[in-house]
Amino acid sequence: MNKIKTLLALSFALWCSLSFSQTSDSLGTIGDNLDLYAVLDAFKNSENLEAFEKAINDPENKINNLDLDEDGQVDYIQVHDEVEGNAHAIILRIDMGENESQDVAVIEIEKSGDNEATIQIIGDEELYVKDYIIEPVQDAKITERLFHTNFVAVNVWGWRCVRFIYAPGYVVWHSPYRWNHYPNGWKPWKPYHWGVYRGFHAHHHAHYNHVNIRRCNKAHGIYVKKHRTCVRIKQHQHHPAHHGGQHKKGNNGQHKGPNGGQKVNKGGQHSGGKSSNKKH
Repeated sequence: MNKIKTLLALSFALWCSLSFSQTSDSLGTIGDNLDLYAVLDAFKNSENLEAFEKAINDPENKINNLDLDEDGQVDYIQVHDEVEGNAHAIILRIDMGENESQDVAVIEIEKSGDNEATIQIIGDEELYVKDYIIEPVQDAKITERLFHTNFVAVNVWGWRCVRFIYAPGYVVWHSPYRWNHYPNGWKPWKPYHWGVYRGFHAHHHAHYNHVNIRRCNKAHGIYVKKHRTCVRIKQHQHHPAHHGGQHKKGNNGQHKGPNGGQKVNKGGQHSGGKSSNKKH
């Protein structure tokens, strides 16, 4: 009987935990429009960094929903790998103009053994909140999430993209795309309302976890030297400084993302680069 009660209690606690995470995952900041759980999942399922960059910018995957310059169109995310020894800082970056860029997040990876590697993705403070760190969690440890904020790092050596960047002869990837120079056929689109966007990726949150510690210190040191930020981003209406990184609720008690209560429909018929009405 005691075992049954314990199992019921754990089941209820797990349900409450998952239900809460799905209704309170808005930061109320710019970063709400790029779900880092979904980004890390895309990395896990990509065969190389070129494929990863394509995946996060593919409108069919509905991962990129960022409009940093607030022109009503989603911005293209570049991927750049910075390497030193066994540490990689894979930077996600958006050009804000010909001479301005803003980092979005960084995937930090370190190889710690012949068949061992650790990974975390960290959102930039200008878009998310300080130390917004996401990492994978073993499915068997899902109940452990109820009681521990940080647990043992998951070995991601089996991920194809991880094996790719550590393979002999790997040519370090730097996105060939820049401001107004995007892949053939890529067209920007209008961002989704956050309430719709979060529904696309809520299922990823069961397989990745928000933690409070950095595991890849060497990779982070690489990133600090390469970090880029744009002064204009501080003027964004959903910059963390304007919201304190707190969850925002609407009048009906529902959490509101950066798009507020306005409905935004998918659209945007453009070709080549972004249209000439882009703000500079």
